[in-house]
Amino acid sequence: MRDARQTQLEKLSHGHPDDELIHALEPDQIVAVASRPLPRYQLSSAGNVALWLLRIFVLLITALVVYTFIIALP
Repeated sequence: MRDARQTQLEKLSHGHPDDELIHALEPDQIVAVASRPLPRYQLSSAGNVALWLLRIFVLLITALVVYTFIIALP
């Protein structure tokens, strides 16, 4: 029995370093860890500008699609 467990641990050690730890957790512990919210990612000012430009672009395209749909109505 000990050899089978050692073989299983050796197989696990070839993956990600945390795989062995994750497999040792109880299902409730995994759910508890996975359900914790992550903190907000801090973007650079260029990243923030890019995301705001993308939001504006999406709003403009949405308005264009709605306008085209309304114009196409009989």
